[in-house]
Amino acid sequence: MERFDVAIIGAGAAGMFCAGIVAQQGARTVLIDHAQRIGEKIRISGGGRCNFTNLQGDRLERYASENPRFARTALREYPPSRFIDLVRSHRIGFHEKHKGQLFCDDSSEQIITMLRAETQRGAVQWRTGCAVQEVVLEQRAAGDAGASGHRFMLDTDSGRIAADALVVATGGLSIPKIGASDFGFRLARHFGLKVIEPRPITPTHANPTSNTPMRSRPISRVVISRSTPWRSR
Repeated sequence: MERFDVAIIGAGAAGMFCAGIVAQQGARTVLIDHAQRIGEKIRISGGGRCNFTNLQGDRLERYASENPRFARTALREYPPSRFIDLVRSHRIGFHEKHKGQLFCDDSSEQIITMLRAETQRGAVQWRTGCAVQEVVLEQRAAGDAGASGHRFMLDTDSGRIAADALVVATGGLSIPKIGASDFGFRLARHFGLKVIEPRPITPTHANPTSNTPMRSRPISRVVISRSTPWRSR
């Protein structure tokens, strides 16, 4: 059995970025993805040039929410300017296309390469082509060192993994053809987390005359109490 401080399921943009950040802060980190070829959503974004951020992305009035300050904390900690600095540090050329949208001059592959390089800086362990079959939150054994009294146990195609913290960055259901699935939703429901039922939406379905606000709520803490195992099927 392998032991880590943090296990991250999903090696897309969010998973790779998270892995690079926590690993460079000293956490022993493993990044797991069921696909052999990672970053497919990055690869196709922006017509193959990846619209990686927006110059106006830190303007709170741009976020529709029941709580207008919903995005404040995240944007204060990591505004678009910091990601732009990261892109520049990897010598990736980019340009503004429309209303603050930034695209790579060359290819989306540059962003994937950059994110992978950031994980390598933190010595992240990779497990690709590796499905997670079961997740259990168990009581830590007496005398077992760790940050809390519990740890996550993951049964995967490449063996068992123990982690003090688990990040699920598997994305949504937008493009099943490139590997998107409901994995994260099923896992959240199993552990008793409230999930708003997903449904497709496009600008053509929006009602500009509606006064009903979009709803989102900040999460101050999540308590997982279910001890029975979650299985992928």
